[in-house]
Amino acid sequence: MEQAYRNLSPLQIETLAAAGCVAERWDRVMITEGTDISALRGCTFAGEVRIGACGGPVTDHKGIRRRSGIYNTTVIDSEIGDDCLVANVGSYIANCRIGRGVIIENTGKIACTGDSTFGNGVQVASINEAGGREVPVFNELSAQTAYVTAMYRHRPRAIEALLGLIGSYCESVRSDKCSIGDGAVISGCGEICNVNIGPGARIEGAAGLSNGTVNSSAARPTFIGTGVIAHNFICLEGSKLTDGVSVDHCFIGEACKLESGFMATHSMFFANSELGGGEAASVFGGPFTVSHHRSSLLIAGYFLFFNAGSGSNQSNHLFKAGAVHQGIHERGCKFGSNSYIMLPSREGAFTVVIGKHTNHHDTSQLPFSYLIEDAGRSSLHPAANLRSYGTHRDLNKWPARDRRGDKRTDRVNQSEHNPYLGSKILNALGICRRLASREGVEVHNYNRIRIKHVVLKRGIQLYELAADAAVGAALESGYRQARPFCGQWVDAAGMYLPKTEMDRLLGMLEGGEFADVAQFERELDAIHDAYPDHAYAWGLGVLADRLGREPSPEDIAAAVARGHEAAAALTSQRMEDAQRDMDTMMETGYGIDCDNEEERKADFRAVRKV
Repeated sequence: MEQAYRNLSPLQIETLAAAGCVAERWDRVMITEGTDISALRGCTFAGEVRIGACGGPVTDHKGIRRRSGIYNTTVIDSEIGDDCLVANVGSYIANCRIGRGVIIENTGKIACTGDSTFGNGVQVASINEAGGREVPVFNELSAQTAYVTAMYRHRPRAIEALLGLIGSYCESVRSDKCSIGDGAVISGCGEICNVNIGPGARIEGAAGLSNGTVNSSAARPTFIGTGVIAHNFICLEGSKLTDGVSVDHCFIGEACKLESGFMATHSMFFANSELGGGEAASVFGGPFTVSHHRSSLLIAGYFLFFNAGSGSNQSNHLFKAGAVHQGIHERGCKFGSNSYIMLPSREGAFTVVIGKHTNHHDTSQLPFSYLIEDAGRSSLHPAANLRSYGTHRDLNKWPARDRRGDKRTDRVNQSEHNPYLGSKILNALGICRRLASREGVEVHNYNRIRIKHVVLKRGIQLYELAADAAVGAALESGYRQARPFCGQWVDAAGMYLPKTEMDRLLGMLEGGEFADVAQFERELDAIHDAYPDHAYAWGLGVLADRLGREPSPEDIAAAVARGHEAAAALTSQRMEDAQRDMDTMMETGYGIDCDNEEERKADFRAVRKV
């Protein structure tokens, strides 16, 4: 219900003046019946000012009871809701709508300086630092919408239509007043200009925020902490920026953590990404992108379920055309300590990169491999990561580290055995078998990398197991009425879908079938929800191709059983790999003051929990 405001009485104006309050025009200062004017002290009012109920208790996020009111603050053309505590704002609060129960204290300035979209529509030059893959960020941006916008520039009509939908949304949030949601806390900050702040957000000690939105909710509060500088930005619910983080032209997705002096420009990070200590430039960080080391750089690339080792580095400038080169690092890639890649390059899913690589490799059709520097050359061990315990650990830790609530913007499919990887593995089998058929060749050259003949046989065995596991898992989704489908699949920033569905979605954009960006997102939801049906159709298609006929129910049941056996065999090899980390050599450094071997082993077991 609309709050009932009224003018101050002459006695109230006199009382306020005695308490050190002044106004440009007292007739433009409005209060409610619940406004206790004794809780207004040392204030300056200018323009249209509305003040809600105050004087009663308000409890801050640390459980300390305070008295609501406005103290030692200049308020200009603003509305302050019920039960707020506003104290010691150095310059002024101007052009703000402040919700209920907000606490603002010891802060330099909070203002809206004119028409603003509060970071919505800021162009982020993702993936390619020189431009061409810009994504306009906005409050409802999902990883999948960003992926389509950045990656499908060869479909200009579709991108033009999508950008139009996004532009309409951005205009819908334009205002000449910023908002601060119910229960937000702003304390000890510098300047906050042209920033919308959501309910329950905590902003404590931030150095400066401008042209942005801090989306937040009571259930998933966002936190911005000490020394943070953020310009031209959007944060989603549950995100956390603290300890001197600096971001400019950036999108920080749901439940992301940026800390320990991390610096980023023209970058996007989606659900559950964690960045600390290093820096990023022109990065598309899909869900679960992780970099925790001060010496690490992520630049001009696409990353997804990614982990950067200490000293990881990439170069996108070859001193000819400028910083125009880019890297595609598919789902689950890891960079070892001090690894280096000269862009452009592309690594297949779940590739481990060790050492220095300068030959612009493309291993996209050989997933689960080790890419290793060997005598100054890039050497690949196909499928080696399929039997690694590290892969097993990653696949199990990601679901456990999903900090999002029930409302989830990004669509994340974490199926271990799936058609996207299954298709890649089937292609890899064909490549490895063709290479292995060359007699008398000790080292094969493939896409500017070397593959030793002796590692191909083991790679083929592992790929065969993984292919059976993928087909079995797809067919286990149920006996549905589906036509066999063997086509290409896409990993759209965490969401698996058939390429035919992506093409259909782009066609709908080109045909003007979406009224707004929300409808586009709902279509993405529908495709995501249909994953089991599409996966089953893929599994059925692969099985039909293998058999050379339409599979019977018995054929399907047998394929599911083979899938279980193959998945179990891969798990067994990963557990065997884990035992190598229990070797006696790994006990080195344990039991520092122990007198005997048994005590040292006991210390090792206690710490490692084995």
